[in-house]
Amino acid sequence: MSAGNKMRIFVAASACVILALALIVSYMRTDHEKEIMNGFSLECSVNGEKIKLKCWEDESQERYYLFLPSCFEGREKEFTLHYSDRKARLKIDDADYKDGDVFAEVSEEAVHRIQLEGLFGTSYMDKTLQILTSENLPAIMFEVEAEEELFSLEEFSNKKYIETGDMIMLDEAGNIVCQEKLEKLKVRGNLTATLDKKPLTFSFNRQIGLCGMAPAIKWNLLANATDGSYIRNKIVMDLANESIDGYEPDGEFTEVYVNGVYQGMYLLTEAVEVAENRLEISLGDGWLLEMELDFRMEEGEVYVTSDRGQIFEVESIETISDEEREKVQFFLNDIESALYAEDGISKLSGKSLSQLIDFDSWAEDWLIQEISGDHDTGIASQFSYTLSKDAPFLYAGPVWDFDGSMGNVNTPMYTNPAALTTSIGQTRPEGNANQNRWLSAMYRNPEFQEAVAEKYSRVFRENLEDILNTGIDRYVEEIRRSARLDALRWHQQRLGWMFVLPDDLQVADEGDYRRFDTLDCHVNFVKEFLSRKLEFLNRLWIEKREYCVVEVRNDAPFLNQDYNQTIYYWVEKGTAIEGLPQYETEEYKFKGYFEKDSGQSIADGSIIWEDCVLKGIWEDSVPEGTREQTGEE
Repeated sequence: MSAGNKMRIFVAASACVILALALIVSYMRTDHEKEIMNGFSLECSVNGEKIKLKCWEDESQERYYLFLPSCFEGREKEFTLHYSDRKARLKIDDADYKDGDVFAEVSEEAVHRIQLEGLFGTSYMDKTLQILTSENLPAIMFEVEAEEELFSLEEFSNKKYIETGDMIMLDEAGNIVCQEKLEKLKVRGNLTATLDKKPLTFSFNRQIGLCGMAPAIKWNLLANATDGSYIRNKIVMDLANESIDGYEPDGEFTEVYVNGVYQGMYLLTEAVEVAENRLEISLGDGWLLEMELDFRMEEGEVYVTSDRGQIFEVESIETISDEEREKVQFFLNDIESALYAEDGISKLSGKSLSQLIDFDSWAEDWLIQEISGDHDTGIASQFSYTLSKDAPFLYAGPVWDFDGSMGNVNTPMYTNPAALTTSIGQTRPEGNANQNRWLSAMYRNPEFQEAVAEKYSRVFRENLEDILNTGIDRYVEEIRRSARLDALRWHQQRLGWMFVLPDDLQVADEGDYRRFDTLDCHVNFVKEFLSRKLEFLNRLWIEKREYCVVEVRNDAPFLNQDYNQTIYYWVEKGTAIEGLPQYETEEYKFKGYFEKDSGQSIADGSIIWEDCVLKGIWEDSVPEGTREQTGEE
């Protein structure tokens, strides 16, 4: 071999060695933790079925958590470890584990040291692992192919993205109560769909009953992400089911996993739909209608708007003919005419309001809205239906969507439980198309008022008392452990999703996983709201005390009128008004409230003898001509 060839071989070999060393150094310097842990799973056997679980990383604490379903509570825990990277070595508490080895936890909630080591002893990870077990609740486990797409906000934006997959449901004892292929799985909701904890809807290709609820194809999972108590939707569903004879959706608490990763506690509910075991009406004969907000109208859906601007989505059909649209429109305008007529008689058909709507169901629905203090009352998630298109008669229900209720709202008028807010027409600022037209107008009808008061006295009062006396505590006992784990899973991030935080809420800066648990203060907030609402309604409808309505307008330029700073107070005649807000900034000094017509000053402690309108007055403290220079508008 010539010297030239030897030199070329030497150079080539040297280059290969250098490349190999570079690759080794590059590999050693690369953080493989994410890559390896994404493929790491723990397999366990539950009543003969193998369940795959994955760890969730708490990056703020540099700790991994494994959340176990309730069926593991009090049981010995053994896991088969799986990880695909053969170049990495897994160590738990300094013991080596290969792919397929068994790890057994013998100490409940112990904090383990978990390490990943690579070639030449390179450390990819040295963190801690804690295994936490839930209590009392069933678990739903989804396996899907495109998890990232499922949870992607961009994919959800058109509300068309649908995933399929498999579902296993375990009850709290570990029994497999459902094991099915999914026809559909997708993110649902509006505002709540933009939060990291996603609400979901799923369906089977056949009717299946879950958690003791009647068999059906479609089911919803409410994330309750904006509700720190987790129980607002459950309270209203139970109150409706106890108080109303017609169909109302039911719901039960459960925990949800997607591809082995714990997503938190959810409320599994029946879907509001026309179907067997749900709202059973003939689609060929009747309509299912839902009040909707103008900015949530979607292309391709069927909407009809009344002459006064009330938007209804026709849920029961995909397309509508001109003839049928005219029929729906006339029917809604006929009702609206009777609603706003002083004598309660429609100018279109000559029918009375009681000939056009079912007073019983509307009184029941009205009370659900009023007791809950729902901020969407009369403008959204308000369902109604007819049984006939030829001689339509409108029934209210089923009830739906109450996470923004019981004081959990950023609209001031709905934070006051001692007020009849469902009777208020202008629930949004002047000029906003979304107003509580129909329910407020109903209450101006004397016959309807009597129906509401009678239904409250005979049915709702006792059921509300039962919820306050025993129901809420029963819910809390059932969900306490799961609520604690859900709070850990979402940390303080969850507090930013809530509309209102209780005054006594505290999250410790340091401590173990329990420091994020704020359940009790949120539940007490709900109890306080409902207790005050019960007391007020008893005085109004049982004791029949006389009240004056005080409308308090706060139109200061620094207040966000999108949340309608008008507040309504029901003040017992001859007593003092209390709790008037006093908004003030350095630029605007509050001068007080003054009666709109007389100009009389009204403050906390003033005696109220009649209905009145108060206007807040502010004094501009910025010198004239200097506001633009200071950046104020």
